[in-house]
Amino acid sequence: MAILGRVGKAVKDSLTATLEGTGQVGNLATDVIRDSTVNALKGARSVGGEVGLLAQDAVTGTLEAASSIGGSTGAVIRDSTIGVIEGAGAVATASTTMLHDVVVGAIRGSSSAGAELGSAAQNTVEGALKGGASVGLTAEESVVQVTRGVIDGTKEIGGSLVDAAEGTVAGVVTAVSSASGDVITATRDTSRQIISSAAMTGEDLGKVAVATVNGAIDAARKTGLNVEETASAAATGAIEAAYDVSDAAGDAVRKAATGTINGVRVVVKSVAGGKE
Repeated sequence: MAILGRVGKAVKDSLTATLEGTGQVGNLATDVIRDSTVNALKGARSVGGEVGLLAQDAVTGTLEAASSIGGSTGAVIRDSTIGVIEGAGAVATASTTMLHDVVVGAIRGSSSAGAELGSAAQNTVEGALKGGASVGLTAEESVVQVTRGVIDGTKEIGGSLVDAAEGTVAGVVTAVSSASGDVITATRDTSRQIISSAAMTGEDLGKVAVATVNGAIDAARKTGLNVEETASAAATGAIEAAYDVSDAAGDAVRKAATGTINGVRVVVKSVAGGKE
Protein backbone atom coordinates (compact mmCIF):
# COMPACT_ATOMS: atom_id res chain seq x y z
CA MET A 1 0.00 0.00 0.00
CA ALA A 2 1.08 3.56 -0.68
CA ILE A 3 1.79 5.89 2.21
CA LEU A 4 -1.29 8.07 2.61
CA GLY A 5 -1.41 11.63 3.90
CA ARG A 6 -4.17 13.22 5.95
CA VAL A 7 -6.61 13.56 3.03
CA GLY A 8 -6.01 10.08 1.71
CA LYS A 9 -6.57 8.55 5.14
CA ALA A 10 -9.74 10.57 5.68
CA VAL A 11 -11.19 9.55 2.33
CA LYS A 12 -10.16 5.92 2.76
CA ASP A 13 -11.72 5.70 6.23
CA SER A 14 -14.95 7.36 5.09
CA LEU A 15 -15.35 5.16 2.03
CA THR A 16 -14.29 1.98 3.82
CA ALA A 17 -17.08 2.56 6.34
CA THR A 18 -19.55 3.02 3.48
CA LEU A 19 -18.36 -0.11 1.70
CA GLU A 20 -18.34 -2.24 4.82
CA GLY A 21 -21.92 -1.21 5.43
CA THR A 22 -23.02 -2.44 2.01
CA GLY A 23 -20.42 -5.13 1.36
CA GLN A 24 -20.24 -4.18 -2.30
CA VAL A 25 -17.59 -2.19 -4.13
CA GLY A 26 -20.22 -1.40 -6.74
CA ASN A 27 -21.85 0.97 -4.24
CA LEU A 28 -18.80 3.23 -4.46
CA ALA A 29 -20.60 5.72 -6.69
CA THR A 30 -19.02 8.90 -8.03
CA ASP A 31 -21.25 11.11 -5.88
CA VAL A 32 -20.15 9.27 -2.73
CA ILE A 33 -16.50 9.68 -3.72
CA ARG A 34 -17.08 13.33 -4.60
CA ASP A 35 -18.68 14.12 -1.26
CA SER A 36 -15.96 12.32 0.72
CA THR A 37 -13.30 14.20 -1.26
CA VAL A 38 -14.98 17.56 -0.67
CA ASN A 39 -15.17 16.99 3.08
CA ALA A 40 -11.55 15.85 3.30
CA LEU A 41 -10.23 18.69 1.16
CA LYS A 42 -12.14 21.35 3.06
CA GLY A 43 -10.55 20.16 6.30
CA ALA A 44 -7.07 19.96 4.80
CA ARG A 45 -7.24 23.41 3.22
CA SER A 46 -7.72 24.94 6.64
CA VAL A 47 -4.10 24.00 7.32
CA GLY A 48 -2.86 24.77 3.84
CA GLY A 49 -1.84 22.46 1.02
CA GLU A 50 -1.88 22.39 -2.78
CA VAL A 51 -5.24 21.08 -3.98
CA GLY A 52 -3.85 18.95 -6.81
CA LEU A 53 -1.53 17.02 -4.52
CA LEU A 54 -4.26 16.68 -1.89
CA ALA A 55 -6.60 15.31 -4.56
CA GLN A 56 -3.85 12.92 -5.61
CA ASP A 57 -3.78 11.60 -2.05
CA ALA A 58 -7.58 11.36 -2.08
CA VAL A 59 -7.79 9.14 -5.16
CA THR A 60 -5.08 6.85 -3.81
CA GLY A 61 -7.09 6.51 -0.60
CA THR A 62 -10.26 5.87 -2.59
CA LEU A 63 -8.73 2.97 -4.50
CA GLU A 64 -7.20 1.51 -1.36
CA ALA A 65 -10.65 1.55 0.24
CA ALA A 66 -12.11 -0.28 -2.76
CA SER A 67 -9.28 -2.79 -2.72
CA SER A 68 -9.86 -3.58 0.96
CA ILE A 69 -13.40 -4.72 0.18
CA GLY A 70 -13.35 -6.38 -3.18
CA GLY A 71 -10.73 -5.08 -5.55
CA SER A 72 -10.41 -2.17 -7.97
CA THR A 73 -12.14 -3.01 -11.23
CA GLY A 74 -11.86 -0.83 -14.30
CA ALA A 75 -15.16 0.87 -13.52
CA VAL A 76 -14.06 1.58 -9.95
CA ILE A 77 -10.80 3.13 -11.15
CA ARG A 78 -12.65 5.29 -13.68
CA ASP A 79 -15.39 6.39 -11.28
CA SER A 80 -12.90 7.07 -8.48
CA THR A 81 -10.94 9.37 -10.77
CA ILE A 82 -14.11 11.19 -11.83
CA GLY A 83 -15.39 11.56 -8.28
CA VAL A 84 -12.15 12.95 -6.89
CA ILE A 85 -11.79 15.44 -9.74
CA GLU A 86 -15.37 16.62 -9.22
CA GLY A 87 -14.71 16.93 -5.48
CA ALA A 88 -11.52 18.91 -6.02
CA GLY A 89 -13.29 21.11 -8.55
CA ALA A 90 -15.98 21.88 -5.97
CA VAL A 91 -13.49 23.41 -3.51
CA ALA A 92 -10.93 24.98 -5.86
CA THR A 93 -10.48 26.24 -9.39
CA ALA A 94 -10.01 23.27 -11.70
CA SER A 95 -6.86 23.10 -13.80
CA THR A 96 -5.13 20.64 -16.07
CA THR A 97 -2.30 20.47 -13.52
CA MET A 98 -4.81 19.17 -10.98
CA LEU A 99 -5.87 16.49 -13.46
CA HIS A 100 -2.22 15.46 -13.80
CA ASP A 101 -1.87 15.07 -10.05
CA VAL A 102 -5.07 13.02 -9.72
CA VAL A 103 -3.95 10.70 -12.52
CA VAL A 104 -0.64 10.06 -10.75
CA GLY A 105 -2.56 9.14 -7.61
CA ALA A 106 -4.93 6.88 -9.53
CA ILE A 107 -2.05 4.95 -11.12
CA ARG A 108 -0.42 4.64 -7.68
CA GLY A 109 -3.63 3.49 -6.04
CA SER A 110 -4.41 1.05 -8.85
CA SER A 111 -0.99 -0.50 -8.49
CA SER A 112 -1.45 -0.89 -4.74
CA ALA A 113 -4.74 -2.64 -5.48
CA GLY A 114 -3.06 -5.04 -7.89
CA ALA A 115 -4.63 -3.69 -11.09
CA GLU A 116 -2.92 -4.40 -14.42
CA LEU A 117 -1.15 -1.25 -15.63
CA GLY A 118 -2.57 -1.10 -19.15
CA SER A 119 -6.16 -1.42 -17.99
CA ALA A 120 -5.56 1.00 -15.11
CA ALA A 121 -4.09 3.56 -17.50
CA GLN A 122 -7.06 3.37 -19.86
CA ASN A 123 -9.69 3.68 -17.15
CA THR A 124 -7.78 6.44 -15.37
CA VAL A 125 -7.46 8.45 -18.58
CA GLU A 126 -11.13 8.01 -19.42
CA GLY A 127 -12.08 9.08 -15.91
CA ALA A 128 -9.73 12.06 -15.89
CA LEU A 129 -10.98 13.44 -19.19
CA LYS A 130 -14.64 12.89 -18.25
CA GLY A 131 -14.09 14.35 -14.78
CA GLY A 132 -12.23 17.27 -16.30
CA ALA A 133 -15.13 17.99 -18.62
CA SER A 134 -17.51 18.02 -15.64
CA VAL A 135 -15.48 20.81 -14.02
CA GLY A 136 -15.17 22.87 -17.19
CA LEU A 137 -11.99 21.58 -18.82
CA THR A 138 -12.08 20.42 -22.43
CA ALA A 139 -10.48 17.17 -23.52
CA GLU A 140 -8.27 19.00 -25.99
CA GLU A 141 -6.68 21.19 -23.31
CA SER A 142 -6.40 18.31 -20.83
CA VAL A 143 -4.91 15.50 -22.93
CA VAL A 144 -1.24 16.38 -22.56
CA GLN A 145 -1.34 16.81 -18.76
CA VAL A 146 -3.41 13.65 -18.32
CA THR A 147 -0.91 11.72 -20.44
CA ARG A 148 1.96 13.14 -18.40
CA GLY A 149 0.15 12.01 -15.28
CA VAL A 150 0.07 8.42 -16.51
CA ILE A 151 3.74 8.62 -17.44
CA ASP A 152 4.76 10.07 -14.07
CA GLY A 153 2.60 7.55 -12.22
CA THR A 154 4.10 4.71 -14.24
CA LYS A 155 7.60 5.88 -13.35
CA GLU A 156 6.65 6.13 -9.68
CA ILE A 157 5.47 2.51 -9.48
CA GLY A 158 8.39 1.23 -11.57
CA GLY A 159 6.17 0.25 -14.50
CA SER A 160 6.99 0.18 -18.19
CA LEU A 161 5.69 2.69 -20.71
CA VAL A 162 5.28 -0.20 -23.14
CA ASP A 163 2.59 -1.49 -20.79
CA ALA A 164 1.04 1.92 -20.10
CA ALA A 165 1.13 3.35 -23.64
CA GLU A 166 -1.56 1.20 -25.21
CA GLY A 167 -4.06 1.87 -22.43
CA THR A 168 -3.29 5.58 -22.38
CA VAL A 169 -3.95 6.08 -26.09
CA ALA A 170 -7.05 3.87 -25.94
CA GLY A 171 -8.38 5.94 -23.07
CA VAL A 172 -7.80 9.20 -24.93
CA VAL A 173 -9.46 7.95 -28.12
CA THR A 174 -12.46 6.62 -26.21
CA ALA A 175 -12.96 9.70 -24.03
CA VAL A 176 -12.43 12.30 -26.76
CA SER A 177 -14.68 10.39 -29.14
CA SER A 178 -17.49 10.24 -26.57
CA ALA A 179 -17.19 14.01 -26.14
CA SER A 180 -17.27 14.54 -29.93
CA GLY A 181 -13.82 16.10 -29.76
CA ASP A 182 -10.90 16.14 -32.18
CA VAL A 183 -9.74 12.53 -31.83
CA ILE A 184 -7.01 12.75 -34.47
CA THR A 185 -5.22 15.71 -32.87
CA ALA A 186 -5.63 14.28 -29.38
CA THR A 187 -4.24 10.91 -30.47
CA ARG A 188 -1.27 12.50 -32.18
CA ASP A 189 -0.48 14.71 -29.16
CA THR A 190 -0.76 11.76 -26.77
CA SER A 191 1.55 9.60 -28.83
CA ARG A 192 4.11 12.41 -29.08
CA GLN A 193 4.12 12.87 -25.32
CA ILE A 194 4.54 9.15 -24.65
CA ILE A 195 7.47 8.76 -27.06
CA SER A 196 9.19 11.89 -25.77
CA SER A 197 9.01 10.51 -22.24
CA ALA A 198 10.11 7.05 -23.33
CA ALA A 199 13.21 8.59 -24.92
CA MET A 200 14.11 10.22 -21.60
CA THR A 201 13.82 6.93 -19.71
CA GLY A 202 15.73 4.87 -22.25
CA GLU A 203 12.86 2.54 -23.14
CA ASP A 204 12.65 0.86 -26.55
CA LEU A 205 10.98 3.54 -28.67
CA GLY A 206 9.90 1.08 -31.34
CA LYS A 207 8.04 -1.10 -28.85
CA VAL A 208 6.42 1.89 -27.17
CA ALA A 209 5.36 3.28 -30.56
CA VAL A 210 3.75 0.00 -31.59
CA ALA A 211 1.88 -0.03 -28.28
CA THR A 212 0.47 3.45 -28.95
CA VAL A 213 -0.69 2.40 -32.41
CA ASN A 214 -2.29 -0.76 -31.02
CA GLY A 215 -4.15 1.32 -28.44
CA ALA A 216 -5.44 3.64 -31.15
CA ILE A 217 -6.56 0.74 -33.33
CA ASP A 218 -8.39 -1.13 -30.59
CA ALA A 219 -10.21 1.97 -29.34
CA ALA A 220 -11.12 3.11 -32.86
CA ARG A 221 -12.64 -0.28 -33.61
CA LYS A 222 -14.73 -0.22 -30.43
CA THR A 223 -15.94 3.35 -30.93
CA GLY A 224 -16.66 3.09 -34.66
CA LEU A 225 -14.02 5.61 -35.73
CA ASN A 226 -11.97 5.42 -38.90
CA VAL A 227 -9.35 2.89 -37.81
CA GLU A 228 -6.74 3.74 -40.45
CA GLU A 229 -6.87 7.48 -39.73
CA THR A 230 -6.67 6.99 -35.97
CA ALA A 231 -3.77 4.55 -36.27
CA SER A 232 -1.99 6.93 -38.62
CA ALA A 233 -2.39 9.76 -36.09
CA ALA A 234 -0.78 7.66 -33.36
CA ALA A 235 2.06 6.62 -35.64
CA THR A 236 2.60 10.18 -36.85
CA GLY A 237 2.89 11.56 -33.32
CA ALA A 238 5.31 8.79 -32.36
CA ILE A 239 7.52 9.36 -35.38
CA GLU A 240 7.55 13.15 -34.96
CA ALA A 241 8.64 12.79 -31.34
CA ALA A 242 11.30 10.25 -32.26
CA TYR A 243 12.79 12.52 -34.93
CA ASP A 244 13.02 15.23 -32.27
CA VAL A 245 15.41 12.85 -30.50
CA SER A 246 17.55 11.92 -33.51
CA ASP A 247 17.31 10.83 -37.12
CA ALA A 248 18.24 7.29 -36.08
CA ALA A 249 15.45 7.19 -33.51
CA GLY A 250 12.99 8.59 -36.03
CA ASP A 251 13.95 6.03 -38.64
CA ALA A 252 13.62 3.19 -36.11
CA VAL A 253 10.18 4.31 -34.95
CA ARG A 254 8.98 4.88 -38.52
CA LYS A 255 9.96 1.31 -39.36
CA ALA A 256 8.26 -0.08 -36.24
CA ALA A 257 5.07 1.99 -36.34
CA THR A 258 4.15 1.70 -40.01
CA GLY A 259 3.18 -1.22 -42.19
CA THR A 260 0.63 -3.77 -41.02
CA ILE A 261 -0.09 -3.60 -37.27
CA ASN A 262 -2.94 -5.46 -35.59
CA GLY A 263 -4.43 -6.21 -39.00
CA VAL A 264 -4.39 -2.55 -40.10
CA ARG A 265 -2.24 -1.01 -42.80
CA VAL A 266 -0.66 2.01 -41.07
CA VAL A 267 0.55 4.70 -43.46
CA VAL A 268 2.14 8.04 -42.55
CA LYS A 269 2.29 10.48 -45.48
CA SER A 270 4.49 13.14 -43.89
CA VAL A 271 6.04 13.97 -40.55
CA ALA A 272 6.79 17.48 -39.31
CA GLY A 273 10.49 17.78 -38.57
CA GLY A 274 11.17 14.33 -39.99
CA LYS A 275 11.46 12.82 -43.43
CA GLU A 276 8.92 12.49 -46.21
